[in-house]
Amino acid sequence: MIRVLIVDDQAAYRSAMRRLLAREQDFEIVGEAADGLEAVQQAELLKPDVVLMDFSMPLLDGVTAATEIQRKVPTVKIFIISAYADTLDAGKIMRAGFMLLDKALTAEEIVSAVRMEAAGTSSASED
Repeated sequence: MIRVLIVDDQAAYRSAMRRLLAREQDFEIVGEAADGLEAVQQAELLKPDVVLMDFSMPLLDGVTAATEIQRKVPTVKIFIISAYADTLDAGKIMRAGFMLLDKALTAEEIVSAVRMEAAGTSSASED
């Protein structure tokens, strides 16, 4: 079972991601967060396998929150998700230990990327 924390300041996106992943038998949504600070708190409490983190977040931006989560929960795999993934510094995000996903990816592509990373079989981002 892949335990997932969904982090996005838009409730509609969190809801859509929850519905998408809930269809998969090997995914369990353990929590949600609406800002970077809440994401850090939830990750520390819930110890998810995977965090899907929006890049643009209130209180703590996605990369800052992800860095703090990684420090507190070193085994977690973190995906930075952005509608503007093509304009971000993907190399910098990947060097920090995070994967980059474009919000425009299909449901199948997102599920596949998360499964591969959770299984330890991916080293590249989806952009």
